[in-house]
Amino acid sequence: MKKWQQIAKITRLHSLIASVLPFCLGILFALFRYQKLNVLNSVIFFLITCLMQIIVNLFDTYKDYKKAVKYHLNQKADGIFTKVQDETEARHLKWAIYGLTALGALLALWLVLRTSPVILLLGLTGAAVGYLYSGGPHPIQNGPLGDVASGIIMGYIISLAAVLINISAGQYSWSIAGEMILVAGIAVCAIANISLANNLCDYDEDVKFHRFTSVNYLGKEGTLRFYALNYLIGYLCVVAAICLNWLPFSTILVVVTIPLVIKNTRRFWAVQSKEKTFVLTIRNDIAITLAVVVATIIFILFQV
Repeated sequence: MKKWQQIAKITRLHSLIASVLPFCLGILFALFRYQKLNVLNSVIFFLITCLMQIIVNLFDTYKDYKKAVKYHLNQKADGIFTKVQDETEARHLKWAIYGLTALGALLALWLVLRTSPVILLLGLTGAAVGYLYSGGPHPIQNGPLGDVASGIIMGYIISLAAVLINISAGQYSWSIAGEMILVAGIAVCAIANISLANNLCDYDEDVKFHRFTSVNYLGKEGTLRFYALNYLIGYLCVVAAICLNWLPFSTILVVVTIPLVIKNTRRFWAVQSKEKTFVLTIRNDIAITLAVVVATIIFILFQV
């Protein structure tokens, strides 16, 4: 059990919920606008998105360990050593990254062969940003744009790709890309908030690792205001998409999550702690995701 807990901590399995919401929005849009659903393509794509999330998390953990060693951080006091304790575990982690990347590449190639080169372009864009998010000399996550980047890549591109893999290449158009800005809006905002909450909770640790995230630029209060505003924008995107007939009316179900989101946001506003309140942001995302999933099921069953 302890080993599985360590794996869950290293891979941040809780963050996989961030892949589910945009995926469901894309599926819902494809069903509503085009009456199309390719089950095999959808399963392959979902596996790819989960693998990408895990790989980014593993790479992030690996780099944090290397920085902790470089800056001679206290092994008992610093949290990274509860995930990776020594060079042997770090080496295993690196090989796990290589193995999962290879598996993801094979699945992606299979999906491209089943669909269109456009999916390859989207995949390469997502992979490039995924690497730059944690890797390279100046990772995106270390700067003020990390939250926006995670929201756009995970929220928008996954939603858009989830639509395209379910329809024929002849139906592709720029209008789909435009419509998905509103359709995926709540996913973009919810995912960006997970990153914002993470940066707020890890502010002191980020300073030790010389990471200057949006919190450094906006301040804690400014970041919290941005965090709350994101949820408002997300809900407005859903309402606008329904009014424009880009999402079925059943998607209005997402508004029932507003009281819970407000309650959790107020609690997080009061205290930003990885141990105590970070989970509230995850709960918000889960609540919104479940509402969208239920809305999708209602639409499939009753076409409303």
